[in-house]
Amino acid sequence: MKPRADTLTVTLHWFTPAGEQSANVVCEDSPPAQLIPLLLDGCGLAPFGQGGVDRFVLRADAANGRALDESASASVQGVRNGMHLWLIEQSADTARRCILLLPGGSELLLPAAGATLTRAWLLQALALLDPERHLRELGLLERRASAFRFVSNRPHCRVAPASRGGWFASTERADVSTLHNGVALAPGAATPLRDGDRLTLGDDGLGLGVVLLRD
Repeated sequence: MKPRADTLTVTLHWFTPAGEQSANVVCEDSPPAQLIPLLLDGCGLAPFGQGGVDRFVLRADAANGRALDESASASVQGVRNGMHLWLIEQSADTARRCILLLPGGSELLLPAAGATLTRAWLLQALALLDPERHLRELGLLERRASAFRFVSNRPHCRVAPASRGGWFASTERADVSTLHNGVALAPGAATPLRDGDRLTLGDDGLGLGVVLLRD
């Protein structure tokens, strides 16, 4: 049976601590301001009507895609049957800078354009921030006892900003793992980062804390 003309069938994506979730949903062709409370309730992301609605935005096509205007109906904004929509928490969506916490507590402020993480790049950063720790890691690497040995010298993963704010982790590699809060990133998928998240480069590999700055 075909959906009614005033409904849309879309694939909705959202994020939980366990990773990306998705489901096919039939929703009214309404403005996001009306849709989001119903989607939140259905996804179990926030108690309906308890102030959680304003923290979320609907994005089209990708997790870092264009944000839908909250007051115009979805179809007016180009949403069609079969499209993919992402329900994104704006507290993560508005972060402007990202810090990675390296082993030993050193803090690495990423460039505004983001960075592609490799073993050499991370070791170079550690050499500048904590020379003594860097020398210890080099010695451990020679004995194959350093967590850096799990990080590829080719591009391992990327941490980068979205066009309208927020930061995401992604990887194109299927042969090495990148874990986000213990869950492996799927190659080609952008996973939003939140303050306090943890990236692990390689199974049982190098752990990096994530700090997001909104100023």
